[in-house]
Amino acid sequence: MKIKPLIVVEDYDIDYEIIKETIEESGINNPLIRFKNGLEIMNYLKDENFEKPVAILLDLYMPEMDGFEFLKSAKEEKLLKNIKIIVLTAKNTDKTRIESYKLGVNGYLEKPFDVFDFLQIIRSNNYN
Repeated sequence: MKIKPLIVVEDYDIDYEIIKETIEESGINNPLIRFKNGLEIMNYLKDENFEKPVAILLDLYMPEMDGFEFLKSAKEEKLLKNIKIIVLTAKNTDKTRIESYKLGVNGYLEKPFDVFDFLQIIRSNNYN
């Protein structure tokens, strides 16, 4: 059985490397696919041949199409049905947290994130 990819939508290279290392060190073996903004991931998901990921790790604040715009667009087009989404953000406010959950995310972590919290969300949603 082929292991489904884990998508990371993150525009900053350093943050992506930290996320990648955390995932690798946690024992999660899903291949990573990286996009740098919501527009790139949206185009990927609109391709009828896209490989459905086990989850999307989504930064909220990015150029071209931020995480909120991506969530709204994807929700309207029903592209995210059955795809788990975890928000990873440096700007943790009650407003961003509430808005994220209203848009259907499955988890919310502040960067830099605690590895234990990250692993709890990953494991509780059966991503492996």
